[in-house]
Amino acid sequence: MLTRVEPVELCYNGLGGSIIKWTMDHGSKKRDGKTPQDHPSLLAFIVGRDGKPFSILSDGGQYQAGSLSKWANEQLDAYEKLHPSTRLPFQRAKVTVTGEGTDKKARSALLTEALATKKPVLLYFGRGSFGPKDKVAKKQNKRARKFEKGTLNSKTAAKVADGWVLLRFDLADEDHATLAASYGVTDAPSLLLFEPGVEKPRALDHKTSGNVLTGILKKHKTPKPKSK
Repeated sequence: MLTRVEPVELCYNGLGGSIIKWTMDHGSKKRDGKTPQDHPSLLAFIVGRDGKPFSILSDGGQYQAGSLSKWANEQLDAYEKLHPSTRLPFQRAKVTVTGEGTDKKARSALLTEALATKKPVLLYFGRGSFGPKDKVAKKQNKRARKFEKGTLNSKTAAKVADGWVLLRFDLADEDHATLAASYGVTDAPSLLLFEPGVEKPRALDHKTSGNVLTGILKKHKTPKPKSK
């Protein structure tokens, strides 16, 4: 889960300190509403790119790794849906992996549903993080950031994306990487297009420009209904 965020720790600095004031100003409450000393000893916040808190976990779930991770992933999904990081509004897909070794299989319910609708589907494979000694992943991460700021931020491409299902995957996530590999995708950034009537998906690499992508998306753009 931490690969999806910038982890920040704010340490308690006394009842009159800035930390309690900040948490109280942004949704934290005393448990009984009366006792100043009765603040939770641990709080978790999802803070948006604009610096404003998006969600708070203070009901006790923040003390267990499982419930904290579940809450954080749900809130991050909600945040990314409301605030996509690119003009092309990709939705992060969830991936389920079953089996081990050569029997390992990855599945995305969103992708399966999208393909079943016969709508055009565009998958983006990026890389949000990398290990300190992984030079290949570091290079992919750098290229992915550049690709997102350029090609995937194209205003013209965004205008003609109506009707397309846009899903994103992160090769830094082991489950996502397993699904990507099943389609032959091992490098980031990469795009995979499933066009209606075409038997096999079409792969595009990091050299794809915004203009090229616009032309592809335009072919299957859903026309807006004419006003009466």
